[in-house]
Amino acid sequence: MSTPFAGHWEQLGTGTPILCISGFASSNWMLHDLLAPLRNQGCFILPDNRGMGRSPLAPTGYRLQDLAADYLQLMDDLGHEQFAIIGLSMGGFVAQLLTQAAPHRVKRLVLLCTSSAGESFKALFPIMPRQQVADLYHLPPEARIRAALSLPICPLLSVRYPEVYEEVVRKRLVHQENVEQVLLQYDAVLAFLDSHLDLAAIACPTLVLAGDQDLMVPLANAHLLAERIPNAQLTVIPDTDHLFFLEKQAEVSHHIAQFLARDQNH
Repeated sequence: MSTPFAGHWEQLGTGTPILCISGFASSNWMLHDLLAPLRNQGCFILPDNRGMGRSPLAPTGYRLQDLAADYLQLMDDLGHEQFAIIGLSMGGFVAQLLTQAAPHRVKRLVLLCTSSAGESFKALFPIMPRQQVADLYHLPPEARIRAALSLPICPLLSVRYPEVYEEVVRKRLVHQENVEQVLLQYDAVLAFLDSHLDLAAIACPTLVLAGDQDLMVPLANAHLLAERIPNAQLTVIPDTDHLFFLEKQAEVSHHIAQFLARDQNH
């Protein structure tokens, strides 16, 4: 008998199940504002990744495949045989792995500000050495958060979207993560990026969303995702960077709503 999902999760809305996987070093708060306008569109299931938010601390290292297995178990526990997935940044890696592992279960896939595994994809910027990540987390919290949202990483956020910038700083101060857990997740991400993923095995309709000035994940990677996933479409959000889903939240929510609604119209 399988072990029930042990992590924390929340539910937003009712109807068609949609699993929502957050990004690196963050819990599910990162997706709340984006999905709140869509609460009548489906049942959004928002887990916290291992060691993040209110999920238990991970006692040892793990792979992103283990997170994919966590979420398949969660959907089993909830009785959802088929569901859609929204994957944000690192959550997009997990979403790809889950869809590849259980292609018959995933009806639709939304990938935001993400990339994939393999040498064809351009390197993410900036991937800090492990010790530099650890050192960053020893800065005072607000200094660390502002450094992680600086112009070389998010060139438009503080300049063009200052209210969004300050709100992200505020929420990251409220939702601070454990440095040891961040480093375990860092190791899992690097292992994924050094692997190879057969994107041709992802058969479900897929929406790839990207910011046109994303320095963290090169836009070329979004184009490559859309080319290699057989039934994918790409939408680029102009005048945005890695946090485009917050910078132009209403526009991105609209694109997701239209894409998810296609199942309900057929």
